[in-house]
Amino acid sequence: MTRARWWALAAVVVVVVLATRYLVWLDVANRCVITIRPSLVGYDNRVVKLALETLRHGSPEDYRKVCVHVGTINPNPACGGFGGGCFWHTAENRDRASIDVSTEHGVIWTVGIIVHETCHAIQFHEGRPPNWNLEDECYKEDDRILRALVQFE
Repeated sequence: MTRARWWALAAVVVVVVLATRYLVWLDVANRCVITIRPSLVGYDNRVVKLALETLRHGSPEDYRKVCVHVGTINPNPACGGFGGGCFWHTAENRDRASIDVSTEHGVIWTVGIIVHETCHAIQFHEGRPPNWNLEDECYKEDDRILRALVQFE
């Protein structure tokens, strides 16, 4: 191999490693792979990764639900605005869903949003109609995880 090809190969390896580090949550031990879309508004994808790490240690049951029902996390504000999240009821979400989460309020709030939107993914995967008022159940889920991870006095 010529020197130019070695440099090209090295550059490709560096790009793949950096892209994987920034755009993929990979937890081999728990068989969990989640794609993280690039943030277009300056929020750092590390908050999503820290939220997943917090969830993995703080609530393994909720973490497993995320791994089973969520395939992609979009950290860009969407229909949930800059403080919330969103789950889209589309045919593309029939397998593992894509959820939108805001990361602007920090790690713990992001954990709550991930659990909330995963609740909607579970509802969708169970075949519940989207026009029902399913928010109450998911608000209880994010309230439960926030209380479990943060001590309220």
